[in-house]
Amino acid sequence: MGLALPPAQGKRRIALNVPADGIARYSPPLLLADAITHAPVEWQPALAELDVAAQDIGIELRVYGSLAWQALSGLCYLSLQSDIDLLWHAQSHKQLRQGIALLVRWEQSSGLRADGEVLFGGSLAVSWREWAMLENGAEQRVLVKRERSAELVAASELLELLA
Repeated sequence: MGLALPPAQGKRRIALNVPADGIARYSPPLLLADAITHAPVEWQPALAELDVAAQDIGIELRVYGSLAWQALSGLCYLSLQSDIDLLWHAQSHKQLRQGIALLVRWEQSSGLRADGEVLFGGSLAVSWREWAMLENGAEQRVLVKRERSAELVAASELLELLA
């Protein structure tokens, strides 16, 4: 497990070994809606707009990274140059296309940067930016992060998980 210190404290990363029985509670990443009030005030309207637009297409956006650390700790992790790390589960081909298009439009209209991953089949994570760069009809491979490994996988294999 790892901890990240806030930038004011050197942004140092701390690695810890914790036995499974030492974990008292586990919860999924924070919903974007629950983290918005912890973002810089200037970002809050754009983040709220993104959250509503995502909900309109059935996507539940979650956050990790600096915004999550800031929301959970109350310490300042974000700067005006930070990006927002988002995570979401794709449920269908259509929703995947809509979600990618939404993030592209949102970045252009808000001037903010969204980073993060799309989950396929529950736990296979692919950078949404990498997915957005795929060419239609091509048999391309994308980097898939698994719980304990990473590998190149044909995009078509991931799409089959959404069928």
